[in-house]
Amino acid sequence: MCDEELMLPKATVVKAIKERVPSDMKLGSETSDMVLECCNSLIHILSTTANEMSEKQKRTTILPEDVLHAVEELGFASYVPALTTALDAYKSEKKEAKSLKSKKAATLNG
Repeated sequence: MCDEELMLPKATVVKAIKERVPSDMKLGSETSDMVLECCNSLIHILSTTANEMSEKQKRTTILPEDVLHAVEELGFASYVPALTTALDAYKSEKKEAKSLKSKKAATLNG
């Protein structure tokens, strides 16, 4: 697998950056490349650390808790509450969507 296959799409990262900086601020090409490299490195380090956590517990699946632990272990503990809130919201949305799908199927079959 080549390195480009393991990278975030540059356009997505540039869009995310532009959404967070003042509209009158320009973004140099080298700057976006550097931020992209940082994002890819962070994802690699997080996933490697989370994988180590799952391997220590003799699991072959990385769980969200492994990622949260990796975030904390890498010195980003202040992000854990926000990430936990986002994870809880995701789980809630997923559960609600499954419930709506079941209700819709029951209505169509009933």
